[in-house]
Amino acid sequence: MEIYLDNAATTPLLPEVEAVMMAAFQQFGNPSSLHRKGVQAEDVVRRARQQVLHALGVNQGKLVFTGSGTEANNLAIIGVIRRYANRGRHIVTTSIEHSSVLEVYRYLERRGWDVTFVNPDATGQVQVQDILSALRPDTLLVSMMHVNNETGALLPVQQVGVALKTQSKTLFHVDGIQSFGKVPDCLVHAQADLYTVSAHKLGGPKGVGALYLRQALNIDPLLWGGGQEFGLRSGTENVAGIAGFGIAAAQAAQDLPDSWNHVRNLYGILCDGLKELGAHVISPFPFSPYIVNASFPGIRAEVFLHALEAQGVYVSTGSACSTHKGRVQTSHVLQAMGISLGEATGAVRFSLARWQTPEDIQTALQRVAEQVQWVHQVGG
Repeated sequence: MEIYLDNAATTPLLPEVEAVMMAAFQQFGNPSSLHRKGVQAEDVVRRARQQVLHALGVNQGKLVFTGSGTEANNLAIIGVIRRYANRGRHIVTTSIEHSSVLEVYRYLERRGWDVTFVNPDATGQVQVQDILSALRPDTLLVSMMHVNNETGALLPVQQVGVALKTQSKTLFHVDGIQSFGKVPDCLVHAQADLYTVSAHKLGGPKGVGALYLRQALNIDPLLWGGGQEFGLRSGTENVAGIAGFGIAAAQAAQDLPDSWNHVRNLYGILCDGLKELGAHVISPFPFSPYIVNASFPGIRAEVFLHALEAQGVYVSTGSACSTHKGRVQTSHVLQAMGISLGEATGAVRFSLARWQTPEDIQTALQRVAEQVQWVHQVGG
């Protein structure tokens, strides 16, 4: 039996999502066309938009479908700085963001923008006061993730968002890709002006993301053309992918908050079991129970990953976006936390899904125990 514990990288397509997508493939019209085929396709997109908005817990604001979470993050950040650059050229973010955020800010630094990168503490948590202390009169944007994709740290976005309400010209962007459909009331909790989500982290298809913008907020597009998606993402919509996103979001919303409590139970079983086996488990607080980062002394992550893979257990060495052509980079998140190089190179991420069971976790732990012993014996 295979046990897939890399759900923070991507999730398997849920059967109900696949069924909706197959039906949507029959609606082959262009949603921008005025005839019946176009209207049918447009109805599919409209229904999915409402499903995602409902899962976010709102009924107002714009939801712009994109080709990925990365595109949604880029649209949020670049769209804001293009529209509101006259307000100021200072940005605040954290040093533990996903590469789809960090790389944008590094690019902006090269273009003359002033970016403050706030570091986490030793547990992986970012302190509210550190964010607020970085604000300046010319701060245009604060940008931070809701849940860290490597450690599971649940960042204090609500406190930051509330505080920023007093800063009339500072906008707040939250990367919610690891929290959407998992953290209850994620958008309400975030207090964000812009919030990014992705379909394939909760049982939906790859290649579909979305950006939520609060009511009356306008930004500039990355793409110009036919003016689809409120003029912010020109190009013919991916109707089947969007339909799949809608049903995946609806199913996740229906399962909350039961899924949160269920996964917290799985998290407890996994963390206790790993610690009993001698692992060092990173324990941020507060945290999302969907992600566990652990390392075993003297074992390199790549070796351990492949040893587990041979036994049908799939984990990750960190963000799936941090590996290129087989070369694994040392985690910038763990470096920012001050984790030693030896521990960082041994860090493995286990990430859970709401459809998994305690029996799955117990079986995985048994195989982890066997492979820890084997790797030590062969000197890995």
